[in-house]
Amino acid sequence: MGLYQRWRRLRLQGLQACRLHTAVVSTPPRWLAERLGLFEELWSAQVKRLASIAQKEPRTIKITLPGGQKIDAVAWNTTPYQLARQISSTLADTAVAAQVNGEPYDLERPLETDSDLRFLTFDSPEGKAVFWHSSTHVLGAAAEQFLGAVLCRGPSTEYGFYHDFFLGKERTIRGSELPVLERICQELTAAAQPFRRLEASRDQLRQLFKVGWREEVALPGHLCGNKHFFNLPSTFFQDNPFKLHLIEERVTGPTATVYGCGTLVDLCQGPHLRHTGQIGGLKLLSAEYARRGFSEVKTPTLFSTKLWEQSGHWEHYQEDMFAVQPPGSDRPASSQSDDSTRHTADILALKPMNCPAHCLMFAHRPRSWRELPLRLADFGALHRAEASGGLGGLTRLRCFQQDDAHIFCTTDQLEAEIQSCLDFLRSVYAVLGFSFRLALSTRPSGFLGDPCLWDQAEQVLQQALKEFGEPWDLNSGDGAFYGPKIDVHLHDALGRPHQCGTIQLDFQLPLRFDLQYKGQAGALEHPVLIHRAVLGSVERLLGVLAESCGGKWPLWLSPFQVVVIPVGTEQEEYAREAQQSLRAAGLVSDLDADSGLTLSRRIRRAQLAHYNFQFVVGQKEQSKRTVNIRTRDNRRLGEWDLPEAVQRLVELQNMRVPNAEEIF
Repeated sequence: MGLYQRWRRLRLQGLQACRLHTAVVSTPPRWLAERLGLFEELWSAQVKRLASIAQKEPRTIKITLPGGQKIDAVAWNTTPYQLARQISSTLADTAVAAQVNGEPYDLERPLETDSDLRFLTFDSPEGKAVFWHSSTHVLGAAAEQFLGAVLCRGPSTEYGFYHDFFLGKERTIRGSELPVLERICQELTAAAQPFRRLEASRDQLRQLFKVGWREEVALPGHLCGNKHFFNLPSTFFQDNPFKLHLIEERVTGPTATVYGCGTLVDLCQGPHLRHTGQIGGLKLLSAEYARRGFSEVKTPTLFSTKLWEQSGHWEHYQEDMFAVQPPGSDRPASSQSDDSTRHTADILALKPMNCPAHCLMFAHRPRSWRELPLRLADFGALHRAEASGGLGGLTRLRCFQQDDAHIFCTTDQLEAEIQSCLDFLRSVYAVLGFSFRLALSTRPSGFLGDPCLWDQAEQVLQQALKEFGEPWDLNSGDGAFYGPKIDVHLHDALGRPHQCGTIQLDFQLPLRFDLQYKGQAGALEHPVLIHRAVLGSVERLLGVLAESCGGKWPLWLSPFQVVVIPVGTEQEEYAREAQQSLRAAGLVSDLDADSGLTLSRRIRRAQLAHYNFQFVVGQKEQSKRTVNIRTRDNRRLGEWDLPEAVQRLVELQNMRVPNAEEIF
């Protein structure tokens, strides 16, 4: 099936799944697939050229890291991403790009000479710019596919990004089209489409962006002088006029870089993320929270104990908090002191939870019933002074990250919000392959507030559990001091239960912080507060997940997806091509060309490292451009055409199946 027909079939299926009823591009422009086909030809030629250079010039180069540490690499072979993985798996996961000799650099682009190397993460302004600009490409790809848009400028900003594009005279984005556009963006990030950097000559650029050159149309006058459009003339060619203009006016050298991402082919300097899945990987949970109407916020780590006194935590939770003595204070900072409830004005405490800070955010200005429900999500680090005997691996730590969120709503909105929270839990745990058990925890001794409010809150949660339809248990007296809760327990490989997600109903904190909103009748009313987390402690969930997998991660989560193993040195160049094809598809792939070990020893080493798949290439596979596939459990899947094998792995990864090795 041709690219155009295949693309059209997949896109129409996607639109039908979205139940779209608004006017859209009924027939995708043919130039989109034609342009992609030409890009694939140029990309394939570049991969072969770089593999040939790497084969002919396997020289050692010196890479200098920040701080002066030097490590060895292989010219035209080693990438910054490979070095990041050698240094730290955390660095490899969080790096978005690199700087090589002070210049921005893609993580998957091979290093060529001795270099000073620095990694960029989202925490730096440069890293944020790379992340947001890569996100722009996803939006551009969706706009081309769904709307047939002519893409213009798409820069990053300090806090995000935007994209200018042209839909034709008298045509604007309809509000009903925005959810579908968002859905397509989510599909593109879930597909982990690689950002592929192509160096193209001016003639090749003209070829790429003249695809579909058909007719002249008038550009709206208010755009003609817009500096974002580089002063385009009043007429331009439909489909790709902006890029054609840039080629003629802005590309001054013999070559320029083009990035491919899915069906998008864009003239761009880069660098970009390794693949669109990193947008999901870094912001997967954040994106799901945003889709469900949460605003992501960040709150300080240290607060005055006045805040914890107001919330009630200092009275009920003090011994589980870390107190900090500010500079210049001569009072002890121990939270165990007999005098701990007096003279606390100059004592700070590390936050063990986010709810009081979120209450301050709600209270910082007048609120209206029209703003409710107000949903705030916070992924910051929390600190709790756990007893040393209670600590255990990743499952209980003194510092951990939590997908913490709080919903401020009216009593009429409670039922719908609780049901939405339960649905959120079920959808996430289904993706992770977890079954779970729910428990309703009711009023403890030493509770805060009016017993009548507690009875009302417990009835709301009990009714929500009945409607949810999953089995649940009753934990009498195990609620939080401020309200009843629904706890979610997962079981690890040993059958041990771990409390992860939670939904807690709170009538007390809004009263203690005097939170108010103006109701529909004009009177001031108190909101109800829902505390909830889906994963709970992220570290705890990862620990349970690791034990459940027994270290054998499913393909879609695995840090070691595929290793390519050439039988002999003669097949090494083809093995590198296979590795590049895997990486170009957004898959994690390595090459084991260690000539000091026999083939069987290298296969065994890959199995012990738990690579999901091994691509073995010998003389026969090289001549036929195929790969011989094995799994980590030594199942032999036989000989596959290389592009088909890569495509099958991408499909299995996107499906998030737990047993890709069995159903390959």
